[in-house]
Amino acid sequence: MTKSIYACALLTLGAILILSACESEQVVDDPNPTPQVEYVATDADFVNFRNWSVVKQLSKALSEDGRAHTDAARTIWIKQANATRSQNGQYPNGTILVKEVQGGYGIVAMVKRGGTYNSNHNGWEWFHLDSAGKITQRNSSNLCNNCHAQVKSQDYAFTKN
Repeated sequence: MTKSIYACALLTLGAILILSACESEQVVDDPNPTPQVEYVATDADFVNFRNWSVVKQLSKALSEDGRAHTDAARTIWIKQANATRSQNGQYPNGTILVKEVQGGYGIVAMVKRGGTYNSNHNGWEWFHLDSAGKITQRNSSNLCNNCHAQVKSQDYAFTKN
């Protein structure tokens, strides 16, 4: 009988320990989870980009010398209105920014692809789009990488979102 009491007491104590460990564990939801898989954008990702949240409207280029896609007015949109940089300063994979530059330059986009893609530049992929948002060119252009590297500390995005 004494062995039964000890066994029952041990089982009860074990159950209490397990339950108290579960209760003390707190899960904090990250508002900007970063998937570990690559996000590969398609034409469908850019549909109706002019209806997305406007990040910034400028009357001229961001750079003083006008190199940033000519010294013309531009509008920058973000697809994920609530996408913000995490505590480490990085946008989550799948973040999409589109910039339309007036004066004939066109429409360019950057997508945080992540994974092993363009790993020296935080996984960003660069695009040229037509007026309907269809991809006309995609790559990791050295020109885009080099210019955006100026704002590496802002996860390669000139906008402050």
